[in-house]
Amino acid sequence: MSTNALDFDPNARVVKSKEEIKREKDSLYKSSFDDLDDGTIYRDPVGWKTSGGFGQNRVELQKERWNQLKNQPAFSDGKSVIDKWNELQRKGFDVQETTREIRKNLDTGDWTLPLDILPDVFTVNPERLPMADMMTRVTTQDDEVVPTPLTDHPEFEFGLETTNDTEGSYAYKDPDYDGDLSFDVLGMGAATRLEDKLILASSNLRNSESTQERAFFRGAQQTLERQIILGTDYNASGFEGFNDLISGGQGGVVGDIGDPDSASLSDYEEATRDAIDEADYQGAERESLAVVCDYDWHTNLRKSLDDNVRYEPMADVFGVSSTLDFDGIPVFKSHAIPRIRDRADGSTFNQLYTVNMDATYLSVLQELQMKPLAKRAPQQESAFDWYGCLTSEENGAHIQAYTVSPVA
Repeated sequence: MSTNALDFDPNARVVKSKEEIKREKDSLYKSSFDDLDDGTIYRDPVGWKTSGGFGQNRVELQKERWNQLKNQPAFSDGKSVIDKWNELQRKGFDVQETTREIRKNLDTGDWTLPLDILPDVFTVNPERLPMADMMTRVTTQDDEVVPTPLTDHPEFEFGLETTNDTEGSYAYKDPDYDGDLSFDVLGMGAATRLEDKLILASSNLRNSESTQERAFFRGAQQTLERQIILGTDYNASGFEGFNDLISGGQGGVVGDIGDPDSASLSDYEEATRDAIDEADYQGAERESLAVVCDYDWHTNLRKSLDDNVRYEPMADVFGVSSTLDFDGIPVFKSHAIPRIRDRADGSTFNQLYTVNMDATYLSVLQELQMKPLAKRAPQQESAFDWYGCLTSEENGAHIQAYTVSPVA
């Protein structure tokens, strides 16, 4: 790859404004999800929102779309869309010319290259980006997601005067719903000058001709991971994340472990259990909970569990041995949360989160796509963009955090 093949162009306009998202939401949705119904679970690699136990009944509709674009003939010569893309790229077409040729043959004006379906780039790596890689993704056809969480159940009474269904025999009750929750769909993106040909991998062996799609996809995942957890503390222009939901009343802070230099290993074990128990008490289903923390917390918890001979890796679900099974609940480490040892200014920081993964998910209007930009120089320029938001459909404290207060 050229040294400047991933040169970011800060002047290129990539991400659509809120007004543009509202106006173009139908075309954005169709470009990624075609005829899928609104609210479809299209990616759930762990099975958080499906029936069955943890790790069962996974949903990966993107694999089906890849197989369709890779294997289904779409051109008069019998080639599929993926095969045609690679053929044109090898012949010297740039991204803009290749996209135009495919659009012409498909008789459509809005086809762009989807990156989320490529097998070589959408890999689950729970050690680094567990929330971005494994959080459930649900389609949304709107520019605003408005869930209606149940906040209070109807109360039953004793001592009914009659047993028939006449007026006055029962005390009429209704469940309460919160209609004030809403989450704006926002976009993120990047632009680049591509000098190498973009060849899409079509086998398990990585094609050495191009790695741009993998680099940009993982870059998007890294940004998503930080926005999901840190929210507007990471990027004030992005969607709200765990920290915002906690401060807004959809979560809480269980406690503070204090100065980590003075904490014992058992303190981390006790704090983790407290955060899980509090989310459980607040109404989250225990089998839907997951814990995400920084690397130092994960290490200290693992050492504590090793001492008590209770550490069991979850390799059967994720194929890695570093995902903890703590009281039957997975504990992930994420690069999005700065390590405890790097916190040194005396402030209090959230270091661990317990999350109800059934009620917390990504609502996506458009998955990551590559779109050619107008040519302004000898080099070809392209944009990568994604539109969605984090959604919490429970108006309870189903996200619980634990903090540390390092001494400056």
